[in-house]
Amino acid sequence: MITATATVVALMLLMFSTSGDEPIRKTGLFGAVFFEVTEATADTTNVTMGVGGAVPLAVIFVAVAGFIALVQVILGGLRTRRRQLLAQRSE
Repeated sequence: MITATATVVALMLLMFSTSGDEPIRKTGLFGAVFFEVTEATADTTNVTMGVGGAVPLAVIFVAVAGFIALVQVILGGLRTRRRQLLAQRSE
């Protein structure tokens, strides 16, 4: 969910940071997503956006999942230590 949100936010930032009439291709999120504007005819413009590479998205997913797991382990350890201290205090 976090990786998907980051991908959508990156695409939105690329879309709204594009200005001018010249053809342009921008990449974001370490090359994982792209936004491309090309001129089809004198009066029309083609817009393409999508995923340019799955490897950066997989790395981001693994990093976020690892961080969440680490936080859960730390919180579990702190809760256990708190229970031990409360048990010692009540004796």
